[in-house]
Amino acid sequence: MALPVFDAAWRGKQRLKPSVCALEVRDRAKPDGEPIARLFVQREESYRRDDRDRQMYEASISLSYQTIEPKHSFRSPVSGSFDASYSRGFLEGEASVSLVDGALFFDPAELRGQRIGTYLMNEIVTWAQQWPDAKVRSIKLLSGQAHEDNRDRRNRFYERFGLKFAYSDPAHEEGLSKPMPAKELTPVTTWEANIRERDPREYLAELLYERDSMALEASRRDTVIKNLSARLEEANSHPIRWAARRLWWRLQPILVQGAMLLALGALVWIGLRSR
Repeated sequence: MALPVFDAAWRGKQRLKPSVCALEVRDRAKPDGEPIARLFVQREESYRRDDRDRQMYEASISLSYQTIEPKHSFRSPVSGSFDASYSRGFLEGEASVSLVDGALFFDPAELRGQRIGTYLMNEIVTWAQQWPDAKVRSIKLLSGQAHEDNRDRRNRFYERFGLKFAYSDPAHEEGLSKPMPAKELTPVTTWEANIRERDPREYLAELLYERDSMALEASRRDTVIKNLSARLEEANSHPIRWAARRLWWRLQPILVQGAMLLALGALVWIGLRSR
């Protein structure tokens, strides 16, 4: 029996991603290089329907992540989550989606700029577009969230998803996103250039295969080293015999070829004498 947490599910004709996947992250400047980070991402969705008309009136999604660190690493795993929600809005009569639950940050800091946040936000945006006419609740940008080295990146991060802001200062440190329907949000797939979604089962199987291959190669090299050590020990114990044997193995092809030539010459000479 398959493990449901690793398998895709279906909502009507829509294919849903597995609850848990692994992310393999490469440097965005070297997308063909070796991975620089690996993460687990857990996807939790909840939906609540009105018993009277079976209409969706509340939903939420949480994308929790945790970095995968080697055993005995000096770095501890770092975790966090991106959360969003939908409400049909009984009182206001207007459906709405919230893309950000409070300030949005991605840790660890050294992985910022590697499109992991883009991946997570894109999952949120795609989820929110189940309700195309729902109003996107305003996102508030605060000056305390922005510094000169990351302000432009923060603003560009949101704007790439189609959000437009009314900034309250010339430096664009503070602002409020303008009202818009979810259908006008823009999915961003640039993360596909350096991030790969992996089935944890397949990923673990590959790691086990690599470990077994490395163990086999290490065993082969160990055998070679032992043979070389035995030869070295023999050379040190019996240097004359070792040198004579080495000389024999080097001269053997020449001596064999010389013997063959002599035999051939002898056959030719005998043939000529017999005429």
